[in-house]
Formats: sequence, C-alpha cells, structure tokens
Amino acid sequence: MAHRPLILHITGDYPDPSRAPTTVAVKRLIDGLVDCDHVIVSLTRSATQSPTGVHQFEGASGQRLIAIHHFGLPFGLGLQRSFRAVARQIETYLSQHNLAPDLVHSHRLTFDGIAGDLISKARRIPHVVSVRGEVESKVLRFKPTYRPLIADILNAAHRIYYVSAWFQPDIERLIGPQPAKSRLLPNIVANTRSTIMSCPPRPVIMTVANLDIYQKKGIDRLIAAFARVAAQVPEVSLEIIGGGQPESTAKVAALIAATGLGERIRLRGKLSNDAFLAELPTALALALPSRNETFGMVYTEALFAGVPILYGRNTGIDGHLHGLDVGVAVAVDDTSAIADGLLTLIERNAPFRAMIARSAGDLFQRFNPDGLIARYMADLEDGLKHQTVNGAIRA
Repeated sequence: MAHRPLILHITGDYPDPSRAPTTVAVKRLIDGLVDCDHVIVSLTRSATQSPTGVHQFEGASGQRLIAIHHFGLPFGLGLQRSFRAVARQIETYLSQHNLAPDLVHSHRLTFDGIAGDLISKARRIPHVVSVRGEVESKVLRFKPTYRPLIADILNAAHRIYYVSAWFQPDIERLIGPQPAKSRLLPNIVANTRSTIMSCPPRPVIMTVANLDIYQKKGIDRLIAAFARVAAQVPEVSLEIIGGGQPESTAKVAALIAATGLGERIRLRGKLSNDAFLAELPTALALALPSRNETFGMVYTEALFAGVPILYGRNTGIDGHLHGLDVGVAVAVDDTSAIADGLLTLIERNAPFRAMIARSAGDLFQRFNPDGLIARYMADLEDGLKHQTVNGAIRA
C-alpha cells in the first residue's frame, strides 16, 4: 500500500488524559495499526455543561489524540442532534488542520456511528463500525424510532466489526445477514500465545471486577452461588479481585459476611494487570457471570493462561468460542445455574485444562493480535480501492 492511510477514530472509550480511567480495548487496536496514521477523537458526554471544545494531547508516533467533551442528555434524549454537533466539531478540526482521513472507524455503532456516518458521507470515504452490544442493545431496545437510522448506517458501512459476537443476531434481525461485510473483532489481550501450558492449579476460583458495578458484573450472584456449593467443595475458595469506592466495597463485604464464609470468600483489592496475569495460570477457574458484557478481556486472558472460564450466555465472550469446550456458559441471573457451573468447572477441571491446551492453535487463530490487525488492514485496503472522492472512484 503505497499511500500511508489516515484513519479517523471516533470513540467514547479511549483513555485520554482528560477523563476518568476507561478500558484500553480501543487503544490496543489502534496501537497495533502501525502502518497507518490516526486521528483519535475521544468523546466524553456531559449533561450539565456546554461543550468545552477540542483539546489536543500528545499521542504516539503517527497518532493525533483529541478530546471532545460534548453536551448530551441522559437516556439518549436528543441522541441524533447531539452527535450531529459532534460531527460538526470534528469536521471543523479536520478542516482547520488540513487533515483528510481515508477511512472513519466508529467504535460504538449507535453513538459514535451517527457522527461517523455523517462524516463518511460528507467526505465520501469508507465507514467501518464496531458493534458493542452493551450500548447498542440499549438504544435498539429503548429507542425503537432510531432503528431506521441505525439500519441506514449499517447498510452504508463498508465493514461491520462485531466485538460483541453475541449481538450479531440482533443486528441481523434489523438489516438481514451481511456476510460480505461482517467480521468478528474481539478485543486484544496481552497474553495470547500459540502454545498454552497448563500448570497444577491452586484450589481457588478467581474473579475480577470493578466493585462499583458489582451487580452488573455478577459478583452478588457469584457469592450466592459459591455459598450454595461451598459444603460440597470444602477445599475450594473464591477470590474477588478489584477495587471500588468504599461504599461499594462495604456492600460486597456485607454480602460475603452474610454467607458466613469470610475465610473462604476473600476480597483482595485491586491488582495491576501484570500481577493478575502472573497469578492467573494457577487459578482453578475464572468465573464472571456479568450482565450485558461487551466482550470481557479477562475471559480471553484466562484461556491463554490455561484456565477454564464461567461466562454469561448471550453476553461477553459468548459467540467467539463456537466449537470449543473450554468453559461453562450460564444464564447470568440464575444463581442455581451459576452454582452448577462452578461445580462443573471444579469436577471437570483437568479435562477442561487439557482441552484448552489442545485448543491453543484454534484460540490463537481467533484472538492473535497480528492476525486481527492483518485482517483489518486487508479490509482497509479494500475500502480504499472503492473510495469515492468528489464523486470519482479513487485509483
């Protein structure tokens, strides 16, 4: 590719210096695209103040990072108007700095995608969208009048990337199957490998979550489920890793105290990702029955550590593991199902670990960052071949 492409990224989940900590999923993808230059627009919504303009920060080589704190009402009120204003702000910035993106990537379909679609059509450049079921499901469920707009964005898009594979059937009910433009794009984790070595586990089930959203993450139901099976597996304990505000931590501690299992259900606090990954291979299992989880990088981290997982059915990593017997999918609001899943992980632990080791090549093919980046770049090159500029096909 002789021309070095410039990609415009629009995302509400990027760790820019002006916002509270957020996921590094989008950052890891962009950082892997080293054969492109990037304009990264990091969005933060505020319902209490007017937009604060565009703030530019020093980015990595080939990256230009800007933050826009934009006005937006809660519950998606005025959603289209809000992101039309965002699109105008981005357009103004691009024009002022003489930047001409070759492609725009909206990292949330039903929010960023509104702005990305407008910019794509105005500039006649390809638009690709990521589907993250956590946010998309809310808009499509609670704002049905937006469905024609979202369908139009999807039908016009050059590629649809499913971070949330579990939400693909919902999108296809809206626009029909789109196999030529649909791709799975799991979040990138740091410990992928082509060979997975299983090590003898400690009798510890691990979970990790932000305790400020412990109910969404299923920690309350996990504690209750573990209490149900604790007498059957007296040697096994549960460790909860993650921080939160004092009141959130106190609520989780109270849930633990109510079980009478304070010696076997331990709150360990926050660990660095490196420290967590160092301990993870010795865990008996990783259990996180989270509701409406976009992807859940911890599930992939556990699998590449050789550890079987308990995860939610029709949420999180579900849809990325077809044909692999590497864990247990459960109904996340069914405490009995979670309890049964924990027993299954304990009783079949050795076969699960052996299957994960045998499935290393398949897991690596599905989640290897180099492979994901290569497929993305092939899509980009295809998009540039079909790009129109001022109504003409670009050579």
